[in-house]
Amino acid sequence: MKIGLQAWGSEGDVRPVVALAVGLRRAGHEVRLDLTPVDGTDYAKVCAAAGVALRLIPEKLEVALHTYADSARRLDPLKVSRDLVARAFNPYLDAFYEAALQLCEWSDVVVWHYSCWYTLAAALKTGRPHAAVHLFPGLAPTRYAPPPGMPDLGRLNRMLWSLARPALDLQFRKRPAQFFAARGLPPIRHVLPDLMFSTYMNLHAASPVLLPRPPDWDAHHHVPGQFTLPSDAEPWRPAAGLQAFLDDGPPPALLSLGSMEHLAPQRARDLLIGAARHAGVRAIVQTKRSGEEGRDGALYFLPWAPHEALLPRCSMAVHHGGAGTTHAVLRAGIPAVIVPFIFEQQAWGDRLRVAGAAPKLVGFWKATATGLGERIKEVAASEPLRLRARVLGAEISREEGVQRAMALLESLGL
Repeated sequence: MKIGLQAWGSEGDVRPVVALAVGLRRAGHEVRLDLTPVDGTDYAKVCAAAGVALRLIPEKLEVALHTYADSARRLDPLKVSRDLVARAFNPYLDAFYEAALQLCEWSDVVVWHYSCWYTLAAALKTGRPHAAVHLFPGLAPTRYAPPPGMPDLGRLNRMLWSLARPALDLQFRKRPAQFFAARGLPPIRHVLPDLMFSTYMNLHAASPVLLPRPPDWDAHHHVPGQFTLPSDAEPWRPAAGLQAFLDDGPPPALLSLGSMEHLAPQRARDLLIGAARHAGVRAIVQTKRSGEEGRDGALYFLPWAPHEALLPRCSMAVHHGGAGTTHAVLRAGIPAVIVPFIFEQQAWGDRLRVAGAAPKLVGFWKATATGLGERIKEVAASEPLRLRARVLGAEISREEGVQRAMALLESLGL
């Protein structure tokens, strides 16, 4: 089959789509991948090694997530997100759509990250079968759970979903609705389901352990498991200094706030360092923003490492609650402290807490080094959290999300 994929966003949005593309290519399919990484992450080497045809849309993005770091102290994350969309999405919409039309004309099946509604528009325009990849937990309505952030009212959950729909429409519907209407496409009545879901197939790239499939979901919603790159797709060995640090004592904690660090780099750095020192733990502090690497007593500063390779060498993790990091930590069989910046991360953190592998969340914007340090000490001393994380990690490690998703996509092309 010829399968085209499109994604826009930070590493947490894009990496799962890259992993799916690599899996499809290794299975013998022809694959084309259009990406817009807003945080500057480079996927060229991984794609070239796998034989995935990669195209950046646009070839050079003039603005990136880190552009907003200096103003993050006075701008809330939602405002930053809206500004980023205004500068890194809206001005390129025609280019995105044109690329999507080309991709659809070439493809037998098209796969789109749920933020890429321009790909949905192109698929509808060309009549191409399509599948959406979802990374936000519990976005599809169900009577078994309320919309994220709302109380569980049991039988009344459907009513809560009906209340959430107009709120989403008010915030996200206007521009896409105008775009679809101008191109003679079916009207966008509601963001859910018209804009975010495919009528063919929706792949919720999450572990059923954290996102059990509700029995009342439509048949085109699937939870195949998380999409991860195979270990040999991204070869990595610890630098000599890091290896010496790992060998020099018990497994350290990993402290990493992912791409969210760009929103407030100095505060993120001070918070993580202060918390680790207050807790008195050995720790690897991931500092994408500064790019430094080296040891400072019980701390080791590291700009980047694939979490799938590093986390099994760690005792616990402190992270922002992104979908990919949440799954990687649990797959490693270690507990976590979640420090969310935004609502989506809080939702994943809540699921990890309910599963028994994390304590109560610590919001980034209100966190202090002392408070976070106390939470680290709590997790480090908790045998129940460690045991539960180990059990869940063994269960998730048996899942094959990319393989299950490929089988589903192949069924669309028959």
